[in-house]
Amino acid sequence: MVSRMKGATLTSLALALATLTLNLTAEAQQSPNARTGLMLGVHTVGSQGVTLEGEEFDQPYQLDSGFGAGVTLGYAFNRTFSSFVSFDVAKQKTKENEAIEGSYGLGHLEFGVRANLPLGTKAVPYVTGSMGRRALAAKTTDYETGETGDVAFHGRMIGVGGGIELFFSPNLSIDGGVQLSLGKFDHLTQDGEDYDLALNATKNVRLRLGVTWHP
Repeated sequence: MVSRMKGATLTSLALALATLTLNLTAEAQQSPNARTGLMLGVHTVGSQGVTLEGEEFDQPYQLDSGFGAGVTLGYAFNRTFSSFVSFDVAKQKTKENEAIEGSYGLGHLEFGVRANLPLGTKAVPYVTGSMGRRALAAKTTDYETGETGDVAFHGRMIGVGGGIELFFSPNLSIDGGVQLSLGKFDHLTQDGEDYDLALNATKNVRLRLGVTWHP
């Protein structure tokens, strides 16, 4: 009896989820602002400073927040779902009194999917999920010895985010959003040599604002 009730409940939930998905898709297809096909966006980005911690450091290695820019290329399969690839770089300068000083570039290369939340207005909210790689690269100077060198921390990441696209013409929109990335910088490239690192996972929040073109 209990098994039948559980089965009926699961069936009801599956049907409700399928109905909701179909309704969202139908509403998006009726929206005059959601677009299908290719989309190309350029944006500015404000990135939270990264802190590296783990066995490799006696104390946390801290970087300041900074700004940068990026580009996104996507393809909308219908008015609800699309895929995209994006790349952005933001400046990250070491905090004062760090033993190794430098001005880093924090880069994110992501492949993801996006789902629009149709409102039937000029504003199109959306949520995203992605995976890819992050890199933190710079020419650094050792505060004690004065030696300089090329350093790059890198590793895999996953991301979730959301935003809103506001159309001001049939093919152009202002696009703003926020992205949370989580992953480990578990590899180091220093002066051409590669090393494995045992660092803790780090999170990073980025704010985006730009323009998207739907040809």
